[in-house]
Order: sequence, then structure tokens, then C-alpha cells
Amino acid sequence: MQRAAPHLFPAGARLGEHNLVLHATARRHTVEEYAGPLSIKTVLDGRVSWVVGGRELVVDPNSFLVLGAGERYSMNIDAARPVETCCAFFAPGFVEQIALDLTSRTDAALDAPDRIAPPLAYLSVLHGDRERTLTKQVATLAERCQKSLNPSGTEEDFLTLGTALLQYYGEIRAQVARVPAARLSTRQELHRRLLMGRDYIHAHCEESVSLADVARAACLSLFHFHRGFTRAFEETPHSYLTGLRLRQARQMLERGASALEAGVAVGFSSPSAFSRLFRARFGETPSAVRRKFARLGKTAGARSVTIGA
Repeated sequence: MQRAAPHLFPAGARLGEHNLVLHATARRHTVEEYAGPLSIKTVLDGRVSWVVGGRELVVDPNSFLVLGAGERYSMNIDAARPVETCCAFFAPGFVEQIALDLTSRTDAALDAPDRIAPPLAYLSVLHGDRERTLTKQVATLAERCQKSLNPSGTEEDFLTLGTALLQYYGEIRAQVARVPAARLSTRQELHRRLLMGRDYIHAHCEESVSLADVARAACLSLFHFHRGFTRAFEETPHSYLTGLRLRQARQMLERGASALEAGVAVGFSSPSAFSRLFRARFGETPSAVRRKFARLGKTAGARSVTIGA
């Protein structure tokens, strides 16, 4: 089996000691029960499943996965076409220090700039990234990694990435606050189950997914799952699933697939319904997106493919 060698950025950095990015491509790759530092897992091309605590967390180019330091995970890639990933690993305490500075008075930082930051409680959470805000930041590091560039602004990039990550955790707190329950402990448990349901939607979005299936995966009744999901994530489960499918279809169109191919591949049986929903979401038709990217030379095969832990 041939596999492209993974790219490490910056060169010479050590996992568990430094901030670094691992960018790689493969059709087959396996990780078994690995416990690493705090990391962000992104997929630039394809879909990859990470298994954490028995949960399958499927990442595609419109999502990212955050795993806490010491959290064990497995990953098994066996794909017909190469899958490209880029994973950012943080040095111990790096993001915690950012969190401390963000929540402390400036005079405290001036008096003790080297003070030790307390640990953060991280959830192993799969995040949707509709605007690809954070995933684009990681992808930029992947491009530098592939070209073996190591500019002086590397640490600034990781500061920006760490700050963006903390903003997503602020969103999680807001989601918990919107969950319909009186007690904080109940809201937190309900939110945890809603995340399980959302993970199920990501893992099965290319299949026929019923509300009953998703509620069952979340260990909730239909009513409590639908109400909780809609409140916490501010859209219905059906709307969330449709958005996932449309974004996947757009990526296929950008790689050169026809509108019919893209619509059928992501689960739309009606081409007219697919075209109508696509235009409502993106403001242009599937065919227009395909033509635009064909002119720009960004269809399938235009980018190299690279996978790592």
C-alpha cells in the first residue's frame, strides 16, 4: 500500500510538548486507543470516523472534532479514494493560559504574567462549522505544512486558533443555557444527550434518517429530543440534517460532480427539490456553482490529497 508521508508543522516540533499540525493523506490508516494532547481534528477531503468512549464521531469538511488532553480515541480509515486530514495539537496548558488571560483582569496579568492556569473541562464534541471559520484556519496551517514553511508568525496563528476554540466553548455554554430544564445538572445531562443525537445525524447523514432513530440514539423521547434540539441549536433536527446534506452536495459540485450526481449522493430523490433547497441556502443554483468552480480550475483533482492521528 502506498501512502503519502505525513507533513509535520513546524518541522522538529514534538507532540505533547509543542503546538504543531499534522497534515497527511491515505486510503488506510489506523489509530488504536491513543491518548494525546488537546487537539482539533479536521478533514479537508472525505469523511473520517473517530471513536471516543464508544461514540462514533464522523468529521467532514464542514465540521471539526475537539478532543481533550489524555482522552483516548481510535480511528480506522479504509477508503476507496484518499482521505485528507489536518489535526492541530496544542502544547500542554497553552489554551488554558489563553482562557485565563481572557477571563482575568489586566492588572492581574501584569502582576503575575507567568501564573499557572487552572485546567479546563473539555467535552469531546463534534462541532458543525457552517462558515468554515475554524476549519479554514487549520487548513491554512495545512498549506504551510505541506510547503514546509515555518514563518515567525506560527505562535500567533496558534493564539488565534486557541482563541477561536474558546469561542466555540462559549457557544456550548449558551446551548446549555437554552435547554428547557430548570436545574443546571438536568440541562447539562439533556445537552449531553442532544449532542449524542447530533453526532448520530452526522454519522448517518448520507442515509435515510428518521427522527425516531435520532431520538433513540440520544436516549430521549421524540418530544423531548425535538424540543431540546430546537431550543439548544436554534433549528429543528430536519433543518440541521438538510443543511449538512446541502453543504456536502456543494463540495461535490465544487469538485466537478453534476447536479444530479450530487443531489442523489446526499439523499435527495427529487432533483427539483434539491435545486430549490440548494438555491434557497446558497443563493445560486447547483449548476451555477459547478460552472463557477470549473472556470476557476477547482474541480476534482485540483488539490493534492494527504491522513494522520
